[in-house]
Amino acid sequence: MMVFECPFSLHARKSGNSIALATLGKSWTYLQCHELIEGIAKTLRAERVKPGDRVALFPTKDFPTPLLFFALFRVGAICCPLNIYLPKESIPQTLDALGATVFLIPDEESYPTVKQITLSFSKLIKTKKASQTFLDKEAHATYLFTSGTTAQPKIACHSLGNHYYSALGSNARMAVKPGDHYLLSLPLYHIAGIAILFRTFLEGATVLLSREIGHTRATHLSLVPTQLYRLLKNPVHGHLKHILLGGSNISHNLYKEALQNGLPVHPTYGMTEMSSQIATHFEAHSFSLGHPLPFREMKIADDGEIYVRGKTLFQGYFDLAKGLKRPLNDEGWFCTGDLGVYSPETGLQILGRKDRLFISGGENIHPEEIEKILGNFEGIESAEVVPIPDDEFGFRPVAYIKSEKGYNEEKLKTFLASILPKFKVPVAFYFSRNP
Repeated sequence: MMVFECPFSLHARKSGNSIALATLGKSWTYLQCHELIEGIAKTLRAERVKPGDRVALFPTKDFPTPLLFFALFRVGAICCPLNIYLPKESIPQTLDALGATVFLIPDEESYPTVKQITLSFSKLIKTKKASQTFLDKEAHATYLFTSGTTAQPKIACHSLGNHYYSALGSNARMAVKPGDHYLLSLPLYHIAGIAILFRTFLEGATVLLSREIGHTRATHLSLVPTQLYRLLKNPVHGHLKHILLGGSNISHNLYKEALQNGLPVHPTYGMTEMSSQIATHFEAHSFSLGHPLPFREMKIADDGEIYVRGKTLFQGYFDLAKGLKRPLNDEGWFCTGDLGVYSPETGLQILGRKDRLFISGGENIHPEEIEKILGNFEGIESAEVVPIPDDEFGFRPVAYIKSEKGYNEEKLKTFLASILPKFKVPVAFYFSRNP
């Protein structure tokens, strides 16, 4: 068994009065959280939650949700956070897909296929002087529904070791230190939200529980482009040291605007299957997705597809009937479905998805290539290129553009024609203005 000390146990011993969690009006020390987590774990055990149980919950960004995760880890149960916007009618089907045996619920709703536990602080088993606690790196820790390109979401299983090494590799390049404040800016039913917890708690820093992205105490943020766009419209940047930016196509214009406003933005390439980050860019003089972080490996296959593996590679996709299956090639690589180019000098560039490629007149077109060039046109926030049927060519590209102002179509075509072959220039443009 390979173990590491639970970060709340570790920092309760070393600096128990340092702050682990904070809201706008209240804070909790590592010692307090360590004892609360142990109380929750004892309560769960008393309710006969056991190692290997799949425990579903709705993970809000409120106290004490982060502690529930670590209480489940201590019990050895598997934490299955559900999308908080999941329609009530879909909950039974989701619980069945997980094979969940326990549902931690905040209300009195009835879901007859699982045992329901309503946790309240008044009913917690009180714990003082909680003992030193270790966690098994090989234990399955979380089941997460992916938001990938397939119509049916898959359930990705991660071990505690996956989360642990993901955080260690990230922190090796983007320091998180005691006294730093990492805003919980992404949901805990996504891998990126859980990664915030591990990056922060492993280093004895503070997780901020607030819905304000421009939180004045935040030193670290993890954002998707939409959040960065909104942050730039409401510039309260406080003491920011690092902003990880990922989650979707990143506009070059948005990136440049952030740098011009003094924001320490680091474009990032990651995915659920690799426990969040794979590569991150830390140099401000040019745009790329950077280089692989420690505990990850990456290579570009002959057809341009990005392959990854390492200690952060997930345990597999869970299916109730078939169990866990990890789809790897003969050399142990996970094939991402992303197309890219990489060099040690310029870093990683994403060209697109294999499954978005379409053929026009016998020529391959990657929509993302055109979208990125459109993103360099002044004033364009985002663009999406899609194929439309064409009698002569089979398919032709058209572009949907979000912009603060419209553009002359011919001027835009001229711009694209100076960079792209003619067959890649969209035959039509559709504009929408941002609210």
